[in-house]
Amino acid sequence: MRKTKLTTDKNAPSRQRKKTEKMLEKTVGLDTLPTTPPNYLKSYARAMWQKIVPFLNSTKVVKTPDRAMVEALCINYQVLRESYDAINENGIQTEIIKSVQNSSGEIIAHDKQGFKPNPALKSIDSASVKINSLGSQLGLSPSARAQLTALDVDDDATNVADILGGGDNDF
Repeated sequence: MRKTKLTTDKNAPSRQRKKTEKMLEKTVGLDTLPTTPPNYLKSYARAMWQKIVPFLNSTKVVKTPDRAMVEALCINYQVLRESYDAINENGIQTEIIKSVQNSSGEIIAHDKQGFKPNPALKSIDSASVKINSLGSQLGLSPSARAQLTALDVDDDATNVADILGGGDNDF
């Protein structure tokens, strides 16, 4: 099944415009994300929240039910940056060294066995994939951003905040 494209562009197919308009109507009463990051986000994750949430709120598409997705994006950004710092500190490879012991258990030599990749490389790879996926879903890729910034939001649409518990900042 194809992803629904969000658009209000008059040149886009009417089914896409209608789906976008319906989605915007149904979410008009939901709260936007708080601009202050959650207390448990630290360092890079906190900074990422502060950078992206104002944009996401300006689109009027991302709302409090999407908060977990935004948090996951910020946390994965934290993992990416910390892993990159670990690679800068320790290199992309680590030497494999086997200790040789005598019969009394004393280490008498260190044999070099080769190299293995720094485990932080896997963390960077995994976090990058998640960031790409979450960012795309939230409208943070160039093509998704172009779709979101073209939206023409009607603030007089139906309010569904009561159904989903709008206004609860602890969502």
